[in-house]
Amino acid sequence: MKPRLTLQLSPWLAAVARPVLVFIALADGLLSLELWTLRSPHARSAATAALQAVAPARPLVALALAGSALYLATRPKRAFRRILLVLALAATLLSMKSGQGILVAAALIDGLVALLASSLWSEEGDRLSSRLGWSLLGVAVAALGAGTWLLLNEHRGPHTMPALALPLLLAFAAGVVGLILLDRSPPMPGGWDPDVLPLYLAAARSAVSPFALMRDKRHFWATDRRSFLAFGCRTGVALALGPAIGPPGALIAAYQEFRSACRARGWRPAVYQVPAETISELPGTRRLMIGSEALVDVEAFGLKGRAMANLRHQVTKAQRLGVGVEMLPESRVPWAARSAMDRLAAEVVARSLLGDMSFSVGRREEPPLLERTVGLAFDGRRQLVGYVTWLWLPAAEMFVLDEVKRGPKAPAGTTELLIATSLLEFRGRARRASLGLAPFTGARHAAGLAVVEGFLLKVLGVRSLSPGLFAFKAKFEPAWEPRYLIVEGVADLAPVLLALFLLHYPELTRRWWSLGRSILRLS
Repeated sequence: MKPRLTLQLSPWLAAVARPVLVFIALADGLLSLELWTLRSPHARSAATAALQAVAPARPLVALALAGSALYLATRPKRAFRRILLVLALAATLLSMKSGQGILVAAALIDGLVALLASSLWSEEGDRLSSRLGWSLLGVAVAALGAGTWLLLNEHRGPHTMPALALPLLLAFAAGVVGLILLDRSPPMPGGWDPDVLPLYLAAARSAVSPFALMRDKRHFWATDRRSFLAFGCRTGVALALGPAIGPPGALIAAYQEFRSACRARGWRPAVYQVPAETISELPGTRRLMIGSEALVDVEAFGLKGRAMANLRHQVTKAQRLGVGVEMLPESRVPWAARSAMDRLAAEVVARSLLGDMSFSVGRREEPPLLERTVGLAFDGRRQLVGYVTWLWLPAAEMFVLDEVKRGPKAPAGTTELLIATSLLEFRGRARRASLGLAPFTGARHAAGLAVVEGFLLKVLGVRSLSPGLFAFKAKFEPAWEPRYLIVEGVADLAPVLLALFLLHYPELTRRWWSLGRSILRLS
């Protein structure tokens, strides 16, 4: 049986223990090497020649070696434990050459602890990348051996130093790239699975659940196949969208298995747009309130009353300007209207530097498994000036607002008329309708946040429902329910936010790369 010491350590303590063991092996080996050169004239001559070879770039080399050592010491992949064992073995041999019993004992103890404490390196590595990484480390060892052979055989001549520096440079470059490849995480299990549809129809209740069916997601099934999570991966983060979909008793298992799979493979787990009642099911995590979802009571909605005066004015104005609205299932939208929708969507996307949005919203080129309900707004000449799309959430008896597109020549109040008409149309078919996420709760923050949105609209081209998104949603007098971003720790927040941004704008890199090439071409 293979000896193993399973240490139940907190993550921060394990993060300290790994570099301590690595630095002990490195310090022991370097000190033993220095003592050996003092005892052996042959070794001292070789060390002097090596220092002379790197003399022109000695500060840069020292900085690069220190960075590589720090990178090696902080990686939790299992491959780095094997490297530590090799370092401990090399330190043992060098300490035996130095003749110092204390250094021999320190190297042996360090290697023994690394051999037994395998739980300190708990993450798997990508198989293909690991094979290539080990191959590059073999090249580094071979190049280092060639350089050592040149030193030990004392080849003197005018071309000795360049010939010596070349294998050392090759060894360093191959070693660094090899370490990076060994640190690559394997892909998360799961893929897009159409079999999630029956479970969605029976158990999905979150307003972001319809977007779990989009093809830009992957589906992580719990072992019992009673629940699943939809997620995307970027920048080392596995970001799940909304709560797990399944019966209430099976949700905790899906969360725990997802987090365990992420940790075992080196991904940072996170969950986006989690309701407050789900947070208690995720112990040991950190939460950040990202906003509130606007939910409208469909049966109670109407345009009468003082609270609806602003919305009623906008709706009446659009109708007076000749705007009419038609509500249809997407399958019954005429071909001409469908083409006009595509043109309008393309115009809106073309005006944005970030590209088309996805992840927590739908995309026209990737229709979901569900049938959409479409609201079309036509002007007096039967020209399409705007449209909205809704997705059906049967288990919650709720419609979810997806796309909202408004043409540049659309009369004022077109979007308000589209949504108000949709809500009135949904009476008797749904209990609630979701207008999506908005920062903070209630309408009292809308005025200040509308200024921020105006800046984003003008500078970055980020477009939403209309100028003043927050004030816009408040017109419909919704109830506000808080939504949270769940991360494992504070240190994960920055990469999670970056992954969230990249998942929402997948075309960003391509667009900016094309823009950069255009600028270079012009210059």
